[in-house]
Amino acid sequence: MKTLKYTLLVLAILGCGAFSSCSDDDEAIAPLSIAKVSTVTDRKEAIDKANLAQYIIVQGTGLNAVTSILVNDVPVDMLEAYITSNEITFPIPRVIPENVNNLITLSTGSATVTTPLSVFVPDLRIDGMYNEFTPAGEMMKIVGDYFDLYEITTESGKLYFGDREMEIVRAVQDTLYFKLPTDAAVGAKVKIVSPVVGEVMVPGKYKEKGNMLCDYDPFTGWGGGQYLSSGPTPVAISGQYCRFNIAKGDANDWDWNSVTGISQLAVEYFPEVLANQNNYLLKFEVNTLKPLTKRQIRFYFSQINYDWEPFASGLALNTNGEWQTVTLELGTMWKGSVPADGVLQIMGNSYAEDTDISFDNFRIVPKD
Repeated sequence: MKTLKYTLLVLAILGCGAFSSCSDDDEAIAPLSIAKVSTVTDRKEAIDKANLAQYIIVQGTGLNAVTSILVNDVPVDMLEAYITSNEITFPIPRVIPENVNNLITLSTGSATVTTPLSVFVPDLRIDGMYNEFTPAGEMMKIVGDYFDLYEITTESGKLYFGDREMEIVRAVQDTLYFKLPTDAAVGAKVKIVSPVVGEVMVPGKYKEKGNMLCDYDPFTGWGGGQYLSSGPTPVAISGQYCRFNIAKGDANDWDWNSVTGISQLAVEYFPEVLANQNNYLLKFEVNTLKPLTKRQIRFYFSQINYDWEPFASGLALNTNGEWQTVTLELGTMWKGSVPADGVLQIMGNSYAEDTDISFDNFRIVPKD
């Protein structure tokens, strides 16, 4: 009797092992197929479009045998892929493909399957010089986005100031750094060369004065002279500038007219600016030592007023003590009107907050 029980137990164990082995074999030899592609947040809905660096899930069968993945012609790093028999989760490589076929290709070595997927590749974005009035001999920044994606790096990118090639000292996704020559020429353009898209011009010109309205050198206004400064905090970039360093309690909500304003007289406008305002930009340099989160800056062009809200997106204006060039559409500011005289006023407006903001070089320049 004991012998019979022992024999049955052994057979049962062997049977379980046989069934288990059979199940594993079935999983291993399941046909390679793709049912759909989904996001990681919604496995049920199929997608046929995605972005670079986005995580996706390929669903199907036999996926645990996959040894390579291509998105277009770009290989996926398999160390970044989480693989089961029915799903593969991985990020789309942040690389621009050379040959676009809008396919994901899975291979096991003996089998290959594909499924449609188009990947959005953003265009190279170049916003301009971070500070067009960066002093000669100092570090200049070019700002934009996707510099790394377009291989504009210290190794493979090129940058020209005028016709002189400059060393790219540092390159990150959204900023390029290079040192200006000590004899940097006013009006010079910056050109960038990408191995992917070739030559691209940077908007703006170095220290372009154009129709200079007010650079406070000299200050010829009335009222607000107490806001003039030549440094040392912040460091001047081109002579005098105006600085509003005002505590919240010293300028209450909407208390701006006589408290936080500076006026420049005898401002002159080029005839072509007055005739074609939509073809021009207003530029100036700004420097914040405290973030601007809710106090508007009002510009009065004689009878025309424009309230600038750089925080409207929800992000505070914070240059961290650096000078930054701001570019605004002149037509949006003037809305078809033209100034009646040569008075330009800059003042605080709306809601009170501790404010430390400086301005310089108000100028009108033609669009590129």
